[in-house]
Amino acid sequence: MKTTQILVFFLIILSVGNIQNLNSQVTVGQNEPPEQYATLQIKDKTIDRTGDLDVATADKGGLLLPRVELVKKKELLPFVTQDEIDANAQEYNDAKLLHTGLIVYNLVEDDDEELCIGLNQWDGEEWNCLQNKMGNAIAEINDCSTLKFMGQYQNDVPLNSSNYMSIELTVTKAGAYTITAMPDPENGYYFAFTGVFMATGDYTLIVPGAGTPINFTPTGESGDPIKITFNEKALDACAPLYVVIEDSSKKPIYSMLCNKTEVKGVYQLDKELDEDNFIEVTLDVDPAAAGATYIIETNTIDGIYFKGQGTLADTSPQTISLQGYGTPNSYDNKVFTISSNSVQTAETCKATVTISLATKVTYGWGYYENSAGYIMQPGQGSGKIADAKINFGTDETSTVNIVRHSETQTFNHKTLDGTSAYSPTQVKAMFDSKPEIVLVGFDLAISSGNRATIAGYMVDYLKAGGVLILALERSYMMEAFVEALYPGISVSASSLQDESRYQIGFMDDEILNGPFGDIRGLFWGNDTRGAISIAGMPEEDLIVYSRDPDGNPFMFKHKYFNLFWIGEGGVFANYNGNTGSRSGTISATSYPLAFDDTFRPTTRTNWSGGDVENGRLFGNIMAWAVKQAQFNGINTPK
Repeated sequence: MKTTQILVFFLIILSVGNIQNLNSQVTVGQNEPPEQYATLQIKDKTIDRTGDLDVATADKGGLLLPRVELVKKKELLPFVTQDEIDANAQEYNDAKLLHTGLIVYNLVEDDDEELCIGLNQWDGEEWNCLQNKMGNAIAEINDCSTLKFMGQYQNDVPLNSSNYMSIELTVTKAGAYTITAMPDPENGYYFAFTGVFMATGDYTLIVPGAGTPINFTPTGESGDPIKITFNEKALDACAPLYVVIEDSSKKPIYSMLCNKTEVKGVYQLDKELDEDNFIEVTLDVDPAAAGATYIIETNTIDGIYFKGQGTLADTSPQTISLQGYGTPNSYDNKVFTISSNSVQTAETCKATVTISLATKVTYGWGYYENSAGYIMQPGQGSGKIADAKINFGTDETSTVNIVRHSETQTFNHKTLDGTSAYSPTQVKAMFDSKPEIVLVGFDLAISSGNRATIAGYMVDYLKAGGVLILALERSYMMEAFVEALYPGISVSASSLQDESRYQIGFMDDEILNGPFGDIRGLFWGNDTRGAISIAGMPEEDLIVYSRDPDGNPFMFKHKYFNLFWIGEGGVFANYNGNTGSRSGTISATSYPLAFDDTFRPTTRTNWSGGDVENGRLFGNIMAWAVKQAQFNGINTPK
């Protein structure tokens, strides 16, 4: 109010500015001088200056301002006509500045022009509302697909908390708002909400429904036409809109056939579900339920849920889809409970959603990139297992769920082979690129002058979180590597062992009992009888899977690093990418990796001494490597 009084005084000063010969302070209403710092004062009472000074100075009336109907936010209309403006634009622009401080009482409110009822002050460029109230908001709909009427609507059934209108608005002016949505003609229910937008921007409103629908929608009709208003103005950008009112006399009599439930789509961490993410549910529908509405939904787990609503068909079984919503926020498998509105049964079904791991960058490292497939190159044995969708991918039948690099390749796989595999510069560049998984295959016969350097790079990679699958049978290179991993100790690698196969341990471990099979207690094949063992390592740090006749480790996984080692460079060799349990060869001592016609790892038969499980061992190792790379790897967020 004090601000208003000061502005009023300014107006009076302007009003009397044209009085000729006025060159002193003025009091209106009392024959006495104004207060010291007032050019103009209005009062009709004298103040007793010996008492309280903050008292009333008038009781007969106040200042009556001119009442006008402002037209434009940034114009002095209606005080000047458009013709006058057009005739002398410069004079008008000067007048706009000269009238800075002009105050009027506006009689009209215009949300579009942001003009309020009450006191308005001209600041030289535009009118400013001086009232202590917020005006009405202005908003529009930008995306009609976001406007939805949620819940089930039936005649003679009151609306509840599940019945609401969801609408996304772009607010261009902050302020108060009332939004309503009503059937036209009326049908006993409506949606309404009142609030205040404190700032401009994008908002999602949940507008609750109320009332009880009276009439259901006849078959073949679109439903009740809905009219939306925002601050008493039509919000019709998305018209026509309809709400279907169901016949409440038709009951949803059906059951879900749980054994036919299927999860569809690829699910990735932090990626919002879309139309490709849904659960397929099959219903057994009672003939009497035809035309009734099914509502089937899941609980919410880790940010996602599924829901479907529709009309029960007159044929059974009926397959329907529950659309997925939300964004997964964890890699945990999610076991959803599926519930329905069936009046026949309260039984529920289960559905498991698996979040696919991210695509991995891998390297195959070894001298020989040939038809044996030692370093997982595409098109050869181990590469065919790695690239088969049945083994690694996002298909429903994929054993390991991982987003593939391309249609033909699971991993973003590169190779370092030939003389480059022995170059410290090339090896360092490989590790510096931070691949998630490095697989070493035959051969790694590093010269004595470079062994310590390259072994150091290998250890640095492990310490950074890299996954190293080390199929290494060169005793001197293995010794150099271990002594770099454990400075100050001395280890001894054996000479080549000549048994054709060796037994695998019985411990329950994900590499021995993994997604590609349980191979505990079975055997692995020693390709061309060229394996080594290692003695002198601290075995408290190791999980030893296989030992030589003297008890020294042939194969182990490290407890504290992402390291798997087997002392056989050709352990994952396959002849020319051939399928079949004999690996496409008549040899009983070479090419121990076998897979079937679908590239699924399988037992290698006709091996000297008996069957071996190198194929399923490889599959389990790769599954372990992918998991470690995802959750405890070199590129895992720390």
